[in-house]
Amino acid sequence: MTTLAAPSPRPLSRLAPRLIPGIVVVILSGVLLCATVARLENFAGAPATPAVIAKAELTFTDLADGGVSVRNAGGQVVATIPARDDGFLRMTLRLLAAARLRQHIGQEQPFMLTKFAGGRMLLADPATGLRVELEAFGPSNVGEFTHFFSTRTGS
Repeated sequence: MTTLAAPSPRPLSRLAPRLIPGIVVVILSGVLLCATVARLENFAGAPATPAVIAKAELTFTDLADGGVSVRNAGGQVVATIPARDDGFLRMTLRLLAAARLRQHIGQEQPFMLTKFAGGRMLLADPATGLRVELEAFGPSNVGEFTHFFSTRTGS
């Protein structure tokens, strides 16, 4: 009959319980060091806001024929959007107008359209605080709002 001898304890298995706290301290120190360096170097800082190229205060008024009249801060007609044209523009304006209606805010206060360097464009409603980043919907949809910076009538 052969007797199997019990395996001899490994030297590492005796050291492991003593090493675990040290390993944890080293790992946590490394994480803390990386976080500190990232914070000091502004690694995850908010991106800088690009320069404003153009800004317009606009009011939108429904017309009897279903179109929309767009006026600048001076009351000049910047554009007239015929009925059933510019679907993205109409949808965006409907959403902002609905938010005003829910909060019992009239149409007197203008919307702010801002064009930034790099193609970013923002339509904001100061009355409700809502903001729509237009470039997120593609260049053709941004184009529907671009012509509001000029003072010609038409779409």
